[in-house]
Amino acid sequence: MEVTFTGDAFGRVLGTIAHDGAQATVSGSDSLSAMADLRLAVDSAIAHDHGECFWREALGEYRWLFRREGRTMRVVILRSTGTLTGWEHCLWAECDAGQFRCAMSAAMEEYESSLSTL
Repeated sequence: MEVTFTGDAFGRVLGTIAHDGAQATVSGSDSLSAMADLRLAVDSAIAHDHGECFWREALGEYRWLFRREGRTMRVVILRSTGTLTGWEHCLWAECDAGQFRCAMSAAMEEYESSLSTL
């Protein structure tokens, strides 16, 4: 699993996640809140087998869902632009739970360290 997070000049966070040919790019309008919520969701998935969080944008929101079953982590990202459109599938992937933990932790730490150098 490959994960990267970058910020922009408007305080948004952009995340790219890819695994076995599936890829999604997501964004959150409040980078600090989005990353804090994502960290809690990842920690919950590792410790309690499931986690989820929402990244909000002006024109909708992204929903991150994680479910661990044994050594497998299922990762789902959905997007909604409103009540009438419902949820659109952006990414569905399964990977090794240890690989998930390492990839997400490294990407989040790299993003946080990039903020401290600004």
